[in-house]
Amino acid sequence: MSFPPPWNDGAAGPGHTARQPPPYRPDGPPPPPYTGPGGAPPSHPQSGPASPAVDAASFSPGPYRLARWWQRAAARVIDALAVGIPVTVVAFLIALMWAGAQWLGDNGEIERNTAIVFGIVAFTLFVAYETVCVKRWRRTLGKHLLKLEVAPVSGAGRQGPIPVASMAARAALFNLPTLAAASPTWWVLLYVLLVVPCALWPLWDRPDRQGLHDKLGGTVVVRTD
Repeated sequence: MSFPPPWNDGAAGPGHTARQPPPYRPDGPPPPPYTGPGGAPPSHPQSGPASPAVDAASFSPGPYRLARWWQRAAARVIDALAVGIPVTVVAFLIALMWAGAQWLGDNGEIERNTAIVFGIVAFTLFVAYETVCVKRWRRTLGKHLLKLEVAPVSGAGRQGPIPVASMAARAALFNLPTLAAASPTWWVLLYVLLVVPCALWPLWDRPDRQGLHDKLGGTVVVRTD
């Protein structure tokens, strides 16, 4: 397995410690490969303590280039159209069934309870869709069409294992406003505080172009074309 070489900033003298450059190259050709010590991926320069060694055989060839912002945005739009519509229909039908049960029970808060059930079901389906797709294929439908993949930030531009909990947390943060379907005020607040930063953060985040959900999950989005 090969990884980007360590480097130094030109300083010389005893006790000088070589540093590693950012593992991803947003543009241009990838760096020349080298074999890391013991076959383990190098630690990320901004990720704190080095991660435990990972079996090099679990990493696919690379390194890949980081996805551009417009590619990520287009993939999200495709997912919203292709998956959001059926998820909305299923959640709405389940909410209607719940409303029917509430009506039979003569509950005076049918509308609010129906919206709560709708939000819970839609949130669960969205998170399950993204988690399963990233776990099985490392991409959703939108990312597949845009030739993008989710990769671990510790992989230094190469694919590697991503914990299921990280995938679920990443998806949950992005879709959290759905839970507030019963309260327009809370929906708008969560959307502004979470979804907008998640979507726009890659525009200025360097060197890894991560959204807030990427930082929570320890992932980046890379191009495979």
